[in-house]
Amino acid sequence: MKPFRRILVALDLSKMDARLLAYVAGMYARWGAEKIYFLHILRDFVVPDNLSKDFAGLFAAQVPVDEKIQAKIAQDVQQHFAKAPRLELSVEVITGKPHEQLLRWTELKEVDLLVVGHKQVREGSGINARRVARQAPCHLLFVAENAPATPEHILVPIDFSDHAAHALQVALGWQRRFPESRLTALNVVDMPPGEYYQPTSHGIQMRAALLDAAKDAWEKMLTQHALDQAAITPVFIESAYGGISQYISEYATQNNADLIVIGAQGHSALRSFILGSVTETLVDTCRTTSILIVR
Repeated sequence: MKPFRRILVALDLSKMDARLLAYVAGMYARWGAEKIYFLHILRDFVVPDNLSKDFAGLFAAQVPVDEKIQAKIAQDVQQHFAKAPRLELSVEVITGKPHEQLLRWTELKEVDLLVVGHKQVREGSGINARRVARQAPCHLLFVAENAPATPEHILVPIDFSDHAAHALQVALGWQRRFPESRLTALNVVDMPPGEYYQPTSHGIQMRAALLDAAKDAWEKMLTQHALDQAAITPVFIESAYGGISQYISEYATQNNADLIVIGAQGHSALRSFILGSVTETLVDTCRTTSILIVR
């Protein structure tokens, strides 16, 4: 896994900020970080033209709001990163539309990893997770509220594409930095939906053939990309109802996965597998597990 040298952490002044700061403080050394930006985005506010200047002046603060926020964030950052003297830290407070400014800063600062909070209950309109997941040019990590200090179970959904193999390689690099963690590769095998409601002998044979084909594709993937087979546990589950993201989310919850690593794009019939409907739905609905989207 290549190091994440330049990291951008999005803060919104909610309780989630403390979780993000603690998480990044525990991870940055293993990520190989050299510089971390902590960014808060103030929404644009325009005073109506017909509002009395004298009345509007009653709400003017003696100290600009952005300076107050910057001082508060800087204090919180110092508490978490006091023992990191060689790490370059920068606290920025800017104004604008949250998701637009966030994407702009990832490009402007040539960020390797963007870190945002992944709240169980969404508050307000905030940063649009789907839009950020779709457009961010760098690796993107959604940190769950109850994310452990170090991952214990890493889950990688695979469709046997090159992008899925890249996600596995990143997950293997992550696992080497956290040797106490275990790694699972999950393939959701698409099955004829009718067989779920009314199984037939022909359907049973077809299901067996589809599972065998998936296992063969897994063996080819291991060989083609020189993946460490001993470090990965492959799991194949049948899809007969719902969408792929639902199976991934259910498996992650039932098997205590605390980090999902997923590639940036799928292939063939599942063309939208990663950066399309599946990942966007996963980010939107699987809110108790941290999700790393790799590019």
